[in-house]
Amino acid sequence: MESNSDRLRIQSHCVAYNFDSEAVPIIWVPAPSHLTVETRDAYDGTADDLNIQSYIERRVPGRMNPCTGPIGITDAEPGDTVQVTIDSIRVAPRGYVAAVPGIGILGDRAIVPSVEAFDVEGGDVYVAGGMRLPARPMVGTIGVAPASGAIATLSLGDHGGNLDFNEITTGTTVYLPVRVPGALFGVGDVHVTMGDGEAHSGVNIAAEIDLAVGVIPGENLDLPWFETDSHVMTVGVADDLGSAVRQAVDSMERRLILGHQVAPTMARILSGAVTDVRLGQAGGYGVPVSAYARFPKSALASADM
Repeated sequence: MESNSDRLRIQSHCVAYNFDSEAVPIIWVPAPSHLTVETRDAYDGTADDLNIQSYIERRVPGRMNPCTGPIGITDAEPGDTVQVTIDSIRVAPRGYVAAVPGIGILGDRAIVPSVEAFDVEGGDVYVAGGMRLPARPMVGTIGVAPASGAIATLSLGDHGGNLDFNEITTGTTVYLPVRVPGALFGVGDVHVTMGDGEAHSGVNIAAEIDLAVGVIPGENLDLPWFETDSHVMTVGVADDLGSAVRQAVDSMERRLILGHQVAPTMARILSGAVTDVRLGQAGGYGVPVSAYARFPKSALASADM
C-alpha cells in the first residue's frame, strides 16, 4: 500500500469497537483536512492464518469491525454536518472471508466452517481454484458518535456505522450528522469486493483510505446522505428491510422537496420513475439492516419541476 505524504496519516494501532459519545479522540484534526487513514480488516487480524479453529478461538465478542478513531474534528458542534469525501482506497494484498454457521442470510443452514483467502493483483481478486473476481473496494463502516451512549461498530443507525453499501467508495461524499462536540468520527471495515446486501460477508481487508474532511455549520441532519458526481443517495436503517426501504425513499423525497425544490407530487412520481432502491447491510447479523435510495442528478438538471 502506497502512502501520500501530503496528507496527515492516522495509523490503525488505535481503533474503536464502538461509536461512543464519551470517547476521547485519538487525534484532533482541523476542518478542512486531508487525511490518510489506515484501517484493519473487519476480523481484526484473527483470520490471517487461514485456520478456522484458530479464528473461532481468537474471536473476541464485541471486537468486530474495528474503526480507526475516534477522530475529533475541530469546530464540529452538535447540529453541524461532517462532510467526508473518499478520494481513494488502497487495499492490502490479501483479504479474507470466514464461513461459519449462524452468519448471513442462510446462516441457519449447515456448512463446513472455513477461512478463505482472496489475493489482490491489480484490478482483480483471486480466490481458491483460480476464480477471478473484479476488485471494487468500498468502505463498510463510517460514522460519528451518537448523542449519548455507545453503539457497536458492527451495528448501524442514524449516526452511520456498518451501512455496508457498495457506493460508499472512491468519489463518494458522505454527510454525517454531528451529535457531540468534535463529531468523534471513525472509519473501517473495507471490503475489496462485496455483493449488494452482503448475503454472507464481503471480502474483509486492511486498507488505506484518503479522505477530505470538512464541516458544514448548522446543517442539522436526521440521517446520513451521500453524493457522487452523478447521484444523490439517502439511507434507511431499521430492524426489518421493508421499513429500511420505506425510510430511504422517504428521506429521498424529503431531500428532493427541501434540497432541490421539487414539488411534492413530482417527488412521489419520481420515486417510481427513476429512484433506484438497493440493499445495504441486509445479511441478518443480529443488527439493523440498511437500504438506500439512489437518484440521478441528470433528472434534476434536465427538467423544470
